[in-house]
Amino acid sequence: MKIKEPYKKLPKTVEAVMEWDGAMGFTCRSGSGHEIKSDASIEHGGRDEGSRPMELLLFSLSSCTGMDVATFLRKRKRHLEDIRISAHGRRVAGHPHVFDTITLEYILTGSDLTDDDIRWAVDLSLQKYCSVAGMLGRVCKINYHWKIKKPD
Repeated sequence: MKIKEPYKKLPKTVEAVMEWDGAMGFTCRSGSGHEIKSDASIEHGGRDEGSRPMELLLFSLSSCTGMDVATFLRKRKRHLEDIRISAHGRRVAGHPHVFDTITLEYILTGSDLTDDDIRWAVDLSLQKYCSVAGMLGRVCKINYHWKIKKPD
């Protein structure tokens, strides 16, 4: 399958600006005009008002591959009602406590989805198109499994 748009229109540079809240939190503004909050727990000097930076990496990976998988299954004309992805990162004991393994669980709902469809779409995403997986995969192992649910 040849993937065309929107991949050919991705910007060559991506921007983000962080504004500090005076404790451990940051309001993060993307170059595309969106905001999220990042913060530390109260025990670590934060106010617990946002996601932790390593959680944001898991969000980034999950949403990147989720967008791909939805796109690929639609191109295959599959009836996709829902995708949920749970990401679990295992961190090493020593500083800087990077992930050594990330496991993704895809739960997909659709009337005509098959294991072959899901394997194909996830492999294509993680091995070729998902930029976040391309970066993280250089420093940690990314595993995955899936469940297919039929609509009610």
